Amino acid sequence: MANNRRGAGVRRTDALTRASVRRGSGQRPPRPEAEEETEARGRLWFVTSPATWLLGILLAVVTVTFQDVLTASVKAILPLDRVPDRLSPQNAIDVVEVKDVKDIGYYVVRDGGGAEDGKLRADIASGGPWREGRKVVDAGDAHWMITVQGRASQQVRITDIVPVVEGGKCGKPLGGSLAHFPSQGVMDVIPLELEVDAPRPRLETYGKSGKEARPFFTGPEAKHITLNQNETEAFIVHATSETGYCRWRYRVHYEVGGSTAETTISGPGGKPFELTARLSDPSAYRKVYFPALACASSGSGPQDVWYEQTGPEYARAHSGDRVPRCPED
Repeated sequence: MANNRRGAGVRRTDALTRASVRRGSGQRPPRPEAEEETEARGRLWFVTSPATWLLGILLAVVTVTFQDVLTASVKAILPLDRVPDRLSPQNAIDVVEVKDVKDIGYYVVRDGGGAEDGKLRADIASGGPWREGRKVVDAGDAHWMITVQGRASQQVRITDIVPVVEGGKCGKPLGGSLAHFPSQGVMDVIPLELEVDAPRPRLETYGKSGKEARPFFTGPEAKHITLNQNETEAFIVHATSETGYCRWRYRVHYEVGGSTAETTISGPGGKPFELTARLSDPSAYRKVYFPALACASSGSGPQDVWYEQTGPEYARAHSGDRVPRCPED
């Protein structure tokens, strides 16, 4: 009896399966046309109803808002270089401009820079761009304005700017001809200071006291420069050299998005910055150019007159403690 029950159960199961297959494989009777038209009108009303359009707009707004929130959250959590289609830390700073803003002081015109053709004095006196096309190097000091811009979506924090001198040290001062533009006022900008021929050159500032220069990026009063996206920052570096001829670039260390990186700042045209100390003996210069402001005149003539002397003549005129008389007096 038990065997018959099990056998009957198996048969009933097979029979139900075959019946289900047969019922599913049969053709259904056609639906009346009126019923199909009613269903089509119902679907059209659902698509064109104001409630449906309003629901679609709300879903689109919610989707966009969710995507924005998700993107902002990912940027806040992941480092910059791991966020898709973002700039890497190595490209987070752009050097917008490097400009020589020195307009007073001394310049050395290297041999072959045009001092031999007799036109240099006239070009300087004209007030035009006399340095263009000539091999001219700042002497004694230089003022460079450097403008940088943040490119990353996250804030960039410049932690140090280190001058890197070519060859590790400065060479001998340059000779040639000397041009002197005396000061007629005081600069209204407090620049960063750099003794480029020091054993360990670094950027310094006089701060509020104005008595002693202190490191800008290091030490107990360390500062830093921050750049937001598309924000620019300009600073002036006043470089000095008393003993040698120096060529250098700046290595910029910064932090962005939890990562550290560095970049290099060069002078115009990608060349190194240049600065030479003045020769201790001015008689070693080929020629020296200076205006009436740099000498004592007995009359009340124009102050825009420029003079030209040989190095030995200039050295003899400046051998005393008094301001030398102008050559033509």
